[in-house]
Amino acid sequence: MPEKRLSDRRCNAAKPKDVIHYLNDGNGLRLQVRPDGAKYWMLRYAIGGKESTAGLGRYPDTSLEEARKRASEARKLISEGIRPAVDRKVRIARNVAKAEATFEAVALEWLTHNQKHWSAHHHERNSGLIRRILLPKLGRLPIEEISEQVLLSVLREVYDSGIMESARRARGVASQIFAYAKDTYRASYNPARELAGNSLLKKPEVRHFKALKASQLGELLRKMNESEMEPATKAAMLLMLYTGLRDYSVRGAHWKEIDLNTGIWTIPGSRMKSRREHRVPLPKQAIKVLEDLAEISSSKPDAYVFQSWGKQGFLAENTLRIALHRMGFKVTAHGFRSLITDLLNESGFNSDAIERQLDHQSKDKVRGAYLRSDWLDYRRKMMQWLANWIDSQITEKAEPKLPADVIAFNRLIRAA
Repeated sequence: MPEKRLSDRRCNAAKPKDVIHYLNDGNGLRLQVRPDGAKYWMLRYAIGGKESTAGLGRYPDTSLEEARKRASEARKLISEGIRPAVDRKVRIARNVAKAEATFEAVALEWLTHNQKHWSAHHHERNSGLIRRILLPKLGRLPIEEISEQVLLSVLREVYDSGIMESARRARGVASQIFAYAKDTYRASYNPARELAGNSLLKKPEVRHFKALKASQLGELLRKMNESEMEPATKAAMLLMLYTGLRDYSVRGAHWKEIDLNTGIWTIPGSRMKSRREHRVPLPKQAIKVLEDLAEISSSKPDAYVFQSWGKQGFLAENTLRIALHRMGFKVTAHGFRSLITDLLNESGFNSDAIERQLDHQSKDKVRGAYLRSDWLDYRRKMMQWLANWIDSQITEKAEPKLPADVIAFNRLIRAA
């Protein structure tokens, strides 16, 4: 007479013996009872005429019902010639790989992979979007498990808070990260790409802040002097005015780039939009600003000029804009370049020297290749005149005289 199938009562009541013994449930499933009283579910099976055993869990952690379910799943594998133990190892390996392929791990790998192809400013912007918007909610999740709905909820939280353009840019960065994950076989689809046209992340109406007018500069500088602005923030704004450099080139400066004795600031191509080394003559006022800053900060060669406790180690991208807005000027620091361009051109300085100072790329490639002159000596006089003009706006004194070799074409035209 065949033995009855097991019940929970029989499993609980099974007593240990001097040797391992078994209680059969049928169809190969057995409860192994060890001399120490431990009980384990085992499944006997054969593949290719060779008998083997698969463990299905410890009793009572794995109940009788669960053991039967696992046995049924194992038999399906066996029918296909797959050993349950091998399948279990494969699944564990996949789960480990999935756990290691978190969004954060892939995102950081993507940043490192692309860093050599990007400007420092582009790397700063992308890493900032990842750090501020994507990692807090997505960082620990396996990238394969992130759905459109999950990603949308993260982006909408930022978008609905009013930071719409940053949320949209973060979606674009996420799309590139998921594409990289697909290329490296760690994700099967790209949820960020599917959200590209989502109406809940529509492009906001663009509101450009106006560039600072020349007539506003004196008031701005006087308010800056009266404010409790951080010395590094004030110095960064003054250096943008005295040099015409882009804000990132100023904010990310290292002391080793600056020679206060010769009055030359040499910025490596990796920190320039043009990707070429840029030599900038420093007027006396700029040198004084840097000397004052060196007294209150580390001036070691590899140290940042504008050090910060932030993750990147120097002034954040929005610091200057926020400082300007707090003083009541709804402009951007980048707009200083427009002011400088207009002022120098209207004052009659050589346009090629101005373009070289601002590191503009010529749209005319033939002309751009021809105009290789650094214009350094000329630019030194030009920027010293500009610094003197800036000072005259603070004191409201007469504007400085133009250098002898500068003809104010536009002034002559206006007077005609």
